[in-house]
Amino acid sequence: MIRNILRHGALGALLVSSLAAGAARAEYPDHPVTVVVAFAPGGMTDIVSRLLSAELGKRFNQTFVVENKPGAAGQVGTELVARQKNDGYTLLVSATGHVIGPAVNAKVRYDPVKDFEPISILARAPNLLVVNASLPIKTIPEFLSWGKSQPGVPYGSAGFGGSTHLGGEWLKKITGVPMEHVPYKGASPATNAVVSGELKVAVQDAMSVAPFIKSGQLRPIGVASAERSKLFPDLPTFAESGAPGLDVYTWLGFYAPAGTDPAIVAKLNAATNEIMNSPEMVQRLAGQNSEPLGPMTPKQVADFVAGETAKWRNVVQTTGVKVE
Repeated sequence: MIRNILRHGALGALLVSSLAAGAARAEYPDHPVTVVVAFAPGGMTDIVSRLLSAELGKRFNQTFVVENKPGAAGQVGTELVARQKNDGYTLLVSATGHVIGPAVNAKVRYDPVKDFEPISILARAPNLLVVNASLPIKTIPEFLSWGKSQPGVPYGSAGFGGSTHLGGEWLKKITGVPMEHVPYKGASPATNAVVSGELKVAVQDAMSVAPFIKSGQLRPIGVASAERSKLFPDLPTFAESGAPGLDVYTWLGFYAPAGTDPAIVAKLNAATNEIMNSPEMVQRLAGQNSEPLGPMTPKQVADFVAGETAKWRNVVQTTGVKVE
């Protein structure tokens, strides 16, 4: 008799515990969520993260706090999130360097596929070759002619191992221009260096340089993608000027640590898809020279990240870039 009572009591407690756990999951998020941005304030990754976090806060009636953790082309912030508790309360937004870092540096302490649960691809922007407006160069042929006459062409990027770094090295490989990499802790300081004249050239995402192109402080020379961008229809590709093969653009990924509850990932994925593909957000992104990739399921996002990981591994092998 007592044994039966205890057994039923234990089953009841287990049922109550399970129901409570289910209710807790249904209430996510029930306290503030930290969104770690792996780059300095002011660049594309930071701008999009803040737009998204504000909208997620409204959607879930909870605070989504953006924390910038720049360094090593996103590696510092990425490794930080990879080590966090996988409860959905510490998330990551990083750029293309997320999948490039491990290919260029054997010391990188994360796997872009195994250590994260991809939530969404937030946006993409073409990478541009831009020059300080004082440089008397307006076309790709003029840049190639000028560049090849220089002992070296220092170019700014958002840091070691990102798409802007690899874009410059890929350009060097294809054209023979003696590009010399100068890394910064994010797109914003790299862009400011060219605006100020500290450097004359940068390979940078279109969103980060857009305000300075509009103000006339920077001049875009060409897009680094294989085809012309609809965001810059009049800007030629390098292939059109006899330097084929270059295909670089910046994309932003939204991640949770590996092992995060699939229900939380699905909830964030659905909300993020709605936010980033809403007419209002599409218009805001277009105004800053970027665009969403369209709604994707968590599986589609995971497949995209895996495909980009393989692509950039091949680019690293082609260029021979290594970061110690």
